[in-house]
Amino acid sequence: MTHIDATTSRKIDLYLEKIYPDSKLAGDELAAKKLEKTQLRGLETVITSTSRFSEIINYIKNQAARDTNRKWIDVAPRLIRQLDALEAQAETLGNGDASLILDIKMKLARGWGKQVITHCLYELQRK
Repeated sequence: MTHIDATTSRKIDLYLEKIYPDSKLAGDELAAKKLEKTQLRGLETVITSTSRFSEIINYIKNQAARDTNRKWIDVAPRLIRQLDALEAQAETLGNGDASLILDIKMKLARGWGKQVITHCLYELQRK
């Protein structure tokens, strides 16, 4: 098992701080669509429990594919773009080490998910 060293961990944290405004926009978009809290918690559960980054993307695509109210289908592109950016950052930080890249992707995804979902829940409560 690959271990994320302190320098890489710090770079991950700095990147998450850098993308926080975009994470808030995603949270705003989810809140505007008035997704059910159970749907948000489902996304959060996938992000925190899976060991595979692709499972998060697949979850979002699956929700969008089953969506008859156009809530997920409207927010999915932004979420997937943000996840693609996380993946690119992980590849940069991982220096070609596949195991390390996966660990970094998962740490980035979990941090991003907390940002997006927490902001969305906050916005839903305010309205």
